[in-house]
Amino acid sequence: MTLRLIDDLQDHARNHPHALAALPVGDSWGKAISYAELHQQVLRLAAMLRDQLPVGATVLLCGPNRPSYLTHLLAVLAAGNTVFPIAADSAGPELASAAQRSGAAAAIVADPQEQLLQPFFRTNNRLGETEDGLSILSDASWTAFMDRGPGLLLQSSGTTDQPKIVFRDGASLDAVCRAMVNACRFTTEDHVLAAVPLCHSYGLEHGLLAPITAGSCVHVCEKFDLPAVLNELRNGGITMLPGVPFMFDMLARADQAVFPSLQSAYSAGGPLPHATFDAFQSRFGLRLGQVYGATEIGSVTFNDPASGAFQPASVGAAMDGVDIRVLDTIKPRIDAPLAPGIEGQVAVFARSMMCGYVDGDPAPLLDGYYLTGDLGTLNSKGALSITGRLKLLIDVGGRKVNPAEVESVLRQHPAVASCVVVPLRLSETVCRVKAIVTPRDAASGLTPQELRAFARERLSAYKVPRLIELREAMPLSPAGKILRSRVEAS
Repeated sequence: MTLRLIDDLQDHARNHPHALAALPVGDSWGKAISYAELHQQVLRLAAMLRDQLPVGATVLLCGPNRPSYLTHLLAVLAAGNTVFPIAADSAGPELASAAQRSGAAAAIVADPQEQLLQPFFRTNNRLGETEDGLSILSDASWTAFMDRGPGLLLQSSGTTDQPKIVFRDGASLDAVCRAMVNACRFTTEDHVLAAVPLCHSYGLEHGLLAPITAGSCVHVCEKFDLPAVLNELRNGGITMLPGVPFMFDMLARADQAVFPSLQSAYSAGGPLPHATFDAFQSRFGLRLGQVYGATEIGSVTFNDPASGAFQPASVGAAMDGVDIRVLDTIKPRIDAPLAPGIEGQVAVFARSMMCGYVDGDPAPLLDGYYLTGDLGTLNSKGALSITGRLKLLIDVGGRKVNPAEVESVLRQHPAVASCVVVPLRLSETVCRVKAIVTPRDAASGLTPQELRAFARERLSAYKVPRLIELREAMPLSPAGKILRSRVEAS
């Protein structure tokens, strides 16, 4: 199969050879590359991979966010192989486990991950296509899997000890690329700030796949460094900013922030607090949109701020090729979706959805629809609002408490930056609600008593947290998502 994504890259290189495809932000190592240069680098590296690896082999990619990341990832796909992006700061055991479980035949890595993975591969060759000094390790010590490609492997965030590895084939990638370009309106004139890690589904789709499909220029951040990001937004001609809630919160509170070219900004990866939406709009005159999706299905909705039906709390309507239904949580039936406005479990069919899990675990499918585990409602116009997680519901005396509802209320307090609501188990049969809260300012004087009083005015008594704990910070994933399991464990 030939990816339309690679054909699009070739077309941009032919029609706009001098247009910039990618450039580094701040002090990141690397240089700006044009579409003609990117296309040539991809072709040369793809030829090298074809010489060394069977078609359909999996290649693990572990490197920092830099312009050359585009070359490496696209070359694996162009060679007919499957790419498996892994976070650049992954520990050695994580890398080795991911490589072995995926049956990776090779790994493109930088130091120090090269040294961590070297014992598991017999061949090490330096890559000459980019100036990053990455190496390709091949001839794995385990049996490589050869029947995929071109395609994409991604680790799901999951709640088990080992994240599941999701496989999405070339048709899935082409589908999500087209859907995102159409929904979010990427164009050849856009400059996209890629501040979310490219090894994550959201960052990869909106910081690499969609921009390259459209012929946009990607400004690649090695990490979310606030001064560098602010400088790029002020002076880099950035027109589009896909981000996560904590990024927009920091930008809205930054001093001397003026973004003269920014036309579109949207959030994903977690609930967008009303306070953050309001602060960003007040500061910059831009309404924040939202994207909803998952590693298993890709991006499937977009809440377009330019739409007349825009509602800030919604994650928007289905993209092209997507059907969303809200089902009963006890007896879900695809042919009997709930009426508009009724809360239930969100089920999604999308052309961008996964083929399955690498380890062979059964996918949570019902008649071809992916059961997301999210609770939500659809309005009469098909706009989706996420209201919580099915498995996170807390049983308080036989009544169910939705943590997302309590978190939403607490985040309305002007002194609250973030919060997580978890079960407080008092005995084998008695459970109450606990909230862990991070203040916006350590000097605010925020107290648990004040927050409980705030919650009592807005929630039924059984939903009010029995215990509120204040912390300086929450553990975050590289994509800026609160790691709920670590909060609970600590």
